[in-house]
Amino acid sequence: MISNTSPLICLARINQLELLKVLFTEIIIPKEVKEELFVDGKLGQHLLQEAFTAGWILLSNPKKIISLGLGKGEVAAISLAKEQGDTIILDDAAAIKAAEALNIPTIRTTTVLFMAVQKKLLTKKEALLYLNLLIENGYYIAPRYYSLIVDKFNTQNTNLN
Repeated sequence: MISNTSPLICLARINQLELLKVLFTEIIIPKEVKEELFVDGKLGQHLLQEAFTAGWILLSNPKKIISLGLGKGEVAAISLAKEQGDTIILDDAAAIKAAEALNIPTIRTTTVLFMAVQKKLLTKKEALLYLNLLIENGYYIAPRYYSLIVDKFNTQNTNLN
């Protein structure tokens, strides 16, 4: 699983970075994402550093950067996912569109919460709490999408589709 910067920061801020380890075993990022993660003063940095030290967030760089007109971390992560034929965790709408145009499977940070519920790592109530914590910590979800996500969590069979 490849990740861009924002999902790692968002999950670290709500103290749920470990969900990625449990769900995917390891997360791979390019150096550009690592540079964005370790800017002084970012919340959750100690959890990110622990993940690097523990060896489940790994560094790998793409051989070729695809020109996409996005931020350097997004471009490097998408390029790496394309090269490795792997799924990528992204939250930015433009980056998701670019990845999907390249036939790269994408998931969002909110999808991680759904997956955690499906694997019984979180209850639906806990997932809703973490969803709200994400928003309180700067994760943007348009009100209509928030309503759809809450409805999904409240359905009997939480479905990712």
